[in-house]
Amino acid sequence: MKPIVCLLTAYDTVQQPLAAFTVPRMQAFAEAHGYEQRAIHGDHCQRPRGWLKIEAIQAALDDRFDFIFWMDIDTIVLRSDVDVRMAAVDDAHLHMAWHGPETSEIMAEDFIPHFNSGVMLIRVNDWSRAFFRNVWEIGQLPHHWFDQATILHALGYDDCLGLGPDRPNEPNRSCLARLDTAWNSIPGLAMAPDPIVHHYAGIGNPSTRLRMIEADAMTAPLREHASPQMRQTFSHLFSLWRDDAAMRDWVTTERDSALAKLQAVAAEGHGLRAERDAARTQLAAVRNSTSWKLTGPLRRVIELFHRRREHAQPKAPDC
Repeated sequence: MKPIVCLLTAYDTVQQPLAAFTVPRMQAFAEAHGYEQRAIHGDHCQRPRGWLKIEAIQAALDDRFDFIFWMDIDTIVLRSDVDVRMAAVDDAHLHMAWHGPETSEIMAEDFIPHFNSGVMLIRVNDWSRAFFRNVWEIGQLPHHWFDQATILHALGYDDCLGLGPDRPNEPNRSCLARLDTAWNSIPGLAMAPDPIVHHYAGIGNPSTRLRMIEADAMTAPLREHASPQMRQTFSHLFSLWRDDAAMRDWVTTERDSALAKLQAVAAEGHGLRAERDAARTQLAAVRNSTSWKLTGPLRRVIELFHRRREHAQPKAPDC
């Protein structure tokens, strides 16, 4: 009998537009291989959005499954010809893709090699329950990778997080295995030759990510049965699209930042001019006041007195 697999994902209301394109592909993949598919929608999590993942995984670990196949909501299943059960390593309880130059085509100059938790194959047992309970208890670390940072920390991978040196003797590492990067191929960052899953991680502009996922999801059925060479060509095209979109987003951000600074300078100048005009108005009001006019002779006498005193002071002798 085949192991029972739960294909699991989770998302909140903000991510619903992504789910509209990615969840149907997950459902089709689950049906092709006899997995149970769960797509959890919730807005209740009090932590950053990524922690919905940990809540959903912990709940599924208490169910009757043999494996949980976790997929982030920004992942697209490209083809259904491979069963994820075949990726399981006998003595491993957690499988994640290692993105580094030895396993992927790294397409970003500043890329930091690391395990990516966007796609995980988890064996359901006591170790997994204890591990993800510990991840939840550790909580959010000071890093923008959110839950992934905590998972890596719990596995002893601190260097990539900037939290100190790695801890190679961390006991949890003995239960970790590398998942083929075909299951977690990131266009424009860390690409596998013939991906099974595209993962649109690290795209800061939500509209850019949504457009790319929509195009990928809509064309995936047309590419699914093409040759590996053809599928690879299309994957590279999506990588190039991401590079172009990222550059355009960067240029737009820089332009908007420059415009904002110019507007701030202009507003500051306008504020200074307004203060100057207000001071002039106040001074004119004072000079036109009755008290100013009545004290005019006294001010002139004082001014004359100061001038005469300055003239009367002896000059310093020349050296």
